[in-house]
Amino acid sequence: MSGVVTAKVDVALVHDQRADAAAAAVLRRLLEVIGDDVEGSIAGEDDEYLHQLRIAVRRSRTVQRQLAGVFPPRELPGFRTEFRWLQQATGDVRDLDVYVHDLDDLRALLAAEHRADLDPLLPALVRRREVARAQLAAALRSRRAVELLADWEVLLESLVELPLGDRPEAAQTIGAVAGERIRRVYARIVRMGRAVNSSSPAEEYHELRKKGKELRYLLELFGVKLFDDEVVGPLVRSLKAFQDVLGRHQDREVQIEMLRSMVDEVAPLPGGPAACMAMGTLVERLEADKLAARAEFGESFAAFSEKSQRRLVRDTFV
Repeated sequence: MSGVVTAKVDVALVHDQRADAAAAAVLRRLLEVIGDDVEGSIAGEDDEYLHQLRIAVRRSRTVQRQLAGVFPPRELPGFRTEFRWLQQATGDVRDLDVYVHDLDDLRALLAAEHRADLDPLLPALVRRREVARAQLAAALRSRRAVELLADWEVLLESLVELPLGDRPEAAQTIGAVAGERIRRVYARIVRMGRAVNSSSPAEEYHELRKKGKELRYLLELFGVKLFDDEVVGPLVRSLKAFQDVLGRHQDREVQIEMLRSMVDEVAPLPGGPAACMAMGTLVERLEADKLAARAEFGESFAAFSEKSQRRLVRDTFV
């Protein structure tokens, strides 16, 4: 197990480097992070291992999706499917880690005299996490996972040597390819954000958050190395500001779903009826905060999508 829990990717890139070589360098570093954090994720003694492993998997999926033109088209779909499986296989434990750690924050939303009523919820969550952790260990130690990471490493090591005929972006410069993708994803987010309002379905907020993560990963993996930091830095900060609001909205969604799903499990426990009453009150408070996050979204998104910012993105990422 690695003694360092990190998803930091510090790969030297230059603007006129071949796009496939740059993508392979970044993805090899991400693969190292995944490999370093597997055993720590299974052990579960520090949940940061799993958190960083999942970040590395999500970043890898973003590069696969956004720089698809540097990969052989017959092989990429299979890897995308398998990396999606890997992310899904690690999701339940991560969610339950967060639920357990956030329980005191949820208690704080209740009146002081009712906070202890939530006590039966903790052992129920811990039991669920134990089951999920066993499933996680089985997935990460499976032949499927081992072969996925080994095959991915082989492809990355040989990527620049593959024929160029079916890889239209491979020999282009990484500056041109990454810049074009950053511009396109930014424009997509602006369109999506303008279409969202206080009555939009929760899924639209969630999809916008996911697209924002893609842009953030592109900026972190390529933008900071290849483009003007005086543009990239403020863009990342304004992106983070509205993503924090979207994250709060999504957190409330999943917390509400979790609480509702736990009612039948908690009700028969000692103190269960009082816990279920407290959980019902929490759902009401979380619903109210979710609506508050929707109300706050417009202002944070406006700074990200204002005309001067759009012009900077257009002029910088070329």
